Amino acid sequence: MEPVIRKKIHTLLIFDRALPEDQTYPLSGAKGLEVAEVLFDQNIPFGRLVTDKELALLVGNEEAKRYGMLTLLRDEDRFKPFQNRKPTPDIEEEISERIRELANQLRAIRSRCSSLERIVLFGRAAQTLYDQALRQLEEFNPPAHEELTSLECLRLPTIRRVTREQLEPLRR
Repeated sequence: MEPVIRKKIHTLLIFDRALPEDQTYPLSGAKGLEVAEVLFDQNIPFGRLVTDKELALLVGNEEAKRYGMLTLLRDEDRFKPFQNRKPTPDIEEEISERIRELANQLRAIRSRCSSLERIVLFGRAAQTLYDQALRQLEEFNPPAHEELTSLECLRLPTIRRVTREQLEPLRR
């Protein structure tokens, strides 16, 4: 898991798994164009808007560079433990490592990004891992847990299944 963008972000998008069409950034494909159009009224791949300051300035949208993104799992069959089957011990260990990483990143993001207002979770796996990371934070860092639970948290279907109407609340 790469470190999340360390800018002043107000919305953190957490995706359950990388999509096969993703290259470098989450949402660089067709779905990225749709999300960017809903959020910014621009038809530009969303990943570029998040990371490219010059492009954000050309678009004339200050908000474009204030979204952070995390992708938790690779799109592999072995990372589909949330379908009614028990994962193998090595997969369980890898998932628990992802949960620890996510808990650490959430703690760091919250301490660095005082402007963070909401977290958007795409997919059941992201929601499950996020809830487990919050439980870890509750145990090891109650102040961070309290701050993160006070944020607005939207739980949406996977990015492949999310509809335009479901994306509308992200516009605010």
